[in-house]
Amino acid sequence: MKLPSAGGGTPPPSTASLLAVAGVVLAIVLALLPTLDSAGSAHVDEAFRRALLGFALARGLNGVISVAQGTEIAVQPAGMGVNFTPGEILDPINDLVERFSWIMMLATSSLGVQKILLSMSAWEGLIIGLVLVGALLVASRLLATSRRVRIVLQRVFLFLLLLRFMMPAIAIANDWVYRTFLEADYVAATGTLERAREAIGEINEEVAAERRIPAPEGLLDRARNAYRQALESVDIDARLEEYRLAADTISESTIRLVVVFLMQTLVFPLVFLYVVLGLLRRLARR
Repeated sequence: MKLPSAGGGTPPPSTASLLAVAGVVLAIVLALLPTLDSAGSAHVDEAFRRALLGFALARGLNGVISVAQGTEIAVQPAGMGVNFTPGEILDPINDLVERFSWIMMLATSSLGVQKILLSMSAWEGLIIGLVLVGALLVASRLLATSRRVRIVLQRVFLFLLLLRFMMPAIAIANDWVYRTFLEADYVAATGTLERAREAIGEINEEVAAERRIPAPEGLLDRARNAYRQALESVDIDARLEEYRLAADTISESTIRLVVVFLMQTLVFPLVFLYVVLGLLRRLARR
C-alpha cells in the first residue's frame, strides 16, 4: 500500500503548469510596457496623415475639374467659330473623383476610430483587471485548484489579453502590409494625381488669362487678335489632348488609391481581427 506524503501538502506543480505560469507572467509584463502602444499609435497616426493627404488631394482635384467644367472659350480665326470646352472631357471622371473623396473621408474616419480603440486598449482599468486576473490564474496553477476554476480564469484572462493587445497588433501588422505591398502604389498614384491637378490648374489659369484680354480697338489690335486666335485654334487639339491625358491618369491613379485605402482601413483589419478571434477560440478550448 502506497503511503501518503509527509505533511499531506499539495503536490508540486507540473512542468505544464510552470510553463503556463511563465506565459501569464510574460503577458502581464508586456501589458505593462508602453512599447506596443507607442508603435501602434505611431503607425495609425502616419496612416491618418496619408488619408488626410488623400482627402485634400481629392478635394483639390474636384476644385480644378469644376473650374474646367465651367470654362468655355470661343476662338474665331478667319471668321469661323471654334469652341474649346475642356469640361466635356473631364466630366466622366468628375463623379469618380467625388466618390474618391467620400472614400477618403471614410478611411480617415476609420483611422480615427482605430486611434480611439488604441487609447482604450491602454486604459488603466483594463490593465489592472488583466493583472488581477493573471495573478489569480497563476495562483490557481500553483495551488492546483479545481479545473473548472482554472478554465474560467483562463478564458477571462485571454479575453482581457485580446482587448489589451488586439489593436496594437492590428496597427503594427497593418503597417507591415502597407510597407510591403501597398506603399509603392500609394506613392506612385499620389504623385500622378498631384501632377494632374497642377497640370489642369495651369491650363485653367492660361484659359482664364486669355479670357481677360481686352477687346481690340484699332486695326493693329484687331490684326494681332486675329493672329493670336489663329494660333489658339491650331493649339486647341494639343490642349484637348492634355486634358485627355490628365483624365486618363486621374482615373487609373484614383482607383489605385481607393484599393490601397480600402485594403488598409477595411480588408486587412477585418482579416487580422478574424485571425485573432480564431486563435483566441482555439486557446479557450484548451
